[in-house]
Amino acid sequence: MRKLATAAFSFAAAIFLALYLLPNNWLLIAGAIFAAASLFGLLFKNDMRIRIFIVFISFAVGLTWSWAFSATFTASAGELHDQFATVTAVVTEFPAPRTRGYHVEVRIRQHEGKDIRPIGARLRYFRTTELQPGDIIEFTARFSRTDGFGDLDRIDGLSSRGTFLSALIAGDIEVTGSAGRWRYFPQRLSYAIAGRADRLFPDDVSPFIQALIVGRRADLRADAELNAALTASGIIHVVSVSGLHVTFLMGFLAVFIDRKKRLFAMIGLPVLFLFMMMTGLNPPVVRAGIMQLFIICAPIFGRKSDSITSISAALLILLVMNPYSAGSIGLHLSFAATIGLVLFAPRIHLAFTHVLRRTKLYDKSIRAHAVRFVTASFATTFAAISLTIPLTAIHFGRVAIISPITNLLTLWAVSIAFTFGMAASVLGFIFMPLGSIVAYPVTIAARYTLDIARAMAAMPFASVYSSNTLIVAWLVYVYAMFITFTVFLRARVRQYLTPVCLMVIALCAVLLVTPLVSEASAIDGKAITVLDVGQGQSIVITSGEFTAMIDCGSMSGENAGSIAHEFLMNQGRTTLDILILTHFHSDHANGIDYLLTRLSVSAIAIPAPDGSYMSHIAEDIIDLARRRGADIIYVTETLQVSLGDAVLMLYPPLDERDENERGLSILSICGSSDFRALVTGDMSSAGERALLRFAYIPTIDMLVVGHHGSRRSTSEELLYATRPGLAVISVGRNSFGHPSYETLTRLEVRGIPVLRTDIMGHITVTGS
Repeated sequence: MRKLATAAFSFAAAIFLALYLLPNNWLLIAGAIFAAASLFGLLFKNDMRIRIFIVFISFAVGLTWSWAFSATFTASAGELHDQFATVTAVVTEFPAPRTRGYHVEVRIRQHEGKDIRPIGARLRYFRTTELQPGDIIEFTARFSRTDGFGDLDRIDGLSSRGTFLSALIAGDIEVTGSAGRWRYFPQRLSYAIAGRADRLFPDDVSPFIQALIVGRRADLRADAELNAALTASGIIHVVSVSGLHVTFLMGFLAVFIDRKKRLFAMIGLPVLFLFMMMTGLNPPVVRAGIMQLFIICAPIFGRKSDSITSISAALLILLVMNPYSAGSIGLHLSFAATIGLVLFAPRIHLAFTHVLRRTKLYDKSIRAHAVRFVTASFATTFAAISLTIPLTAIHFGRVAIISPITNLLTLWAVSIAFTFGMAASVLGFIFMPLGSIVAYPVTIAARYTLDIARAMAAMPFASVYSSNTLIVAWLVYVYAMFITFTVFLRARVRQYLTPVCLMVIALCAVLLVTPLVSEASAIDGKAITVLDVGQGQSIVITSGEFTAMIDCGSMSGENAGSIAHEFLMNQGRTTLDILILTHFHSDHANGIDYLLTRLSVSAIAIPAPDGSYMSHIAEDIIDLARRRGADIIYVTETLQVSLGDAVLMLYPPLDERDENERGLSILSICGSSDFRALVTGDMSSAGERALLRFAYIPTIDMLVVGHHGSRRSTSEELLYATRPGLAVISVGRNSFGHPSYETLTRLEVRGIPVLRTDIMGHITVTGS
């Protein structure tokens, strides 16, 4: 057991080294060095010699296999990287809608008419096209590698699932044939079950149920308010199909069939493999599936299932199948939660049982069963999160401190919603009324879960951010106390009361001190900050205790709402006096739903919806803002807003011919020195000229460059009239060529310093 674990984790360490530290051409050399180093084991005896051999040989094999996998299975990606090409591919999943357009998983088989080794790719396109798994398609696209080749900091999460290319369509998609649709029966079944669930369940819970039972999250992503509540309350993991769902599924089967009987294996194994295929063989599900395979097969061969052995075997199999799965955040969290459960859950439960046996609560009554259930849930919850909290802070930059309570209150309901939600959807194919009957208690459980999530997310400081150094210090303190009392002092349950109380007191102190520190560090509290939200825009204006925000959106994958909320919380600001939206494009607006859910917003200023194709987005924002108690201000003429010592001049849309022109522009005058900044949204040069004719725009100290540096914005006329002392460009990784050479040249010729968020991160300019 220990030897397998040593080999597995040494192999995994080698894979991490290969992915993130060593160039590919050094892997064979490094592998040979580790293999040679294993000879030092000859200097030792017995177990120590064996362990040294296992560690060094496993490292050597891991490095060599990483090189071989890359050379064998991802070499085709190098031929297509950073170029336009015409390829033939097989669709492997149903398309999923995104903020703009769709994406679909494909497997490329031919390049320029020549057969190549099949390689997974994600195709992004914008025109509605009916595609199904098994369709053979031909298309021209621009390709990019996702495996970090040549840039180890840019390994994409797609590669962990075997998708080594990202493709942006250039033209149309042509369906040329079929590769045999029955080969993709699990994907079709998953899609059909999600569709049946959509018919069975009410609109308020249907997106949650679809995401919960088969991982179809398109409808859930569209509900930003619900997504924000699940994230902030710390239970977003329940809709990311993982080992938890495999446990629910196998536990449901075990209710009817004894796990020790062969019948359980005969039924359980096919169900397990089908579910893994339905959910896309993502690494956390595969990990759980392999561990369940050990559990199911152990009684058949007269052996006991050992958790450490099955975890180690799962890790080895996953990394052999695809070394890039080591980069999966879901896999990191899945393994951390599982190891936490194995190491700590039995100890926590046993400790509480030992204490409760001394009380009258622990007897043979119904009350005792309830107490045992609560203690078991408590042990499971805290054991699972004990090792995932640091990873969550590292990967997502936040910690949902309310998560333990939310999980305790909801996991029992989630298990009911999953098992009976799946049963209701399957029964719905047989007899719809029967499926509806089973769906009724599921709806109750789902609504209960969502109500708890919303209530917990609404609590102050439900989620805190690791960018706050005080929070990081608190986390270090918590784990130092935990290790000290568990490892060194071997404390009893009652002895944990003092450190737990100290941890809670320390957290309260951190939450109280953060606003004071932020306020003391600000210069008169007057500043304009252009946030780094990727390819999008979000600007925070502070003046004393007043706070305004202009736009909140991103189209490059970042959650602009979360980034803005994090920034404001670390400044000790929990309310927005006004949220101004220049226009309704996703790169300026798709984070607003999250922000409205997490913060108190007094008023929101927007251009009046005009019946265009963006109006539905506007109506959604207006509806949510009203439900959150925010006043709606339609800017149809020049509006002056006072925020302490700052004045904001809001100018209405000046051109109705283009979506980018149907937006607001804002002049901020901040501080006693009249520090002036201009924001024009995505306004074009024609719009800028119209603005100069419409309003008097004085010389300015700061220009937030229009349309992320597009060549069609930041005209010579605007620069001549305003003579900005500084230009700030809000931009991220994009395929539009932003910021353009022409715009940068116009700024350089006039000697205007340029700051970019993609290079510098958040950019704060103070005005005193």
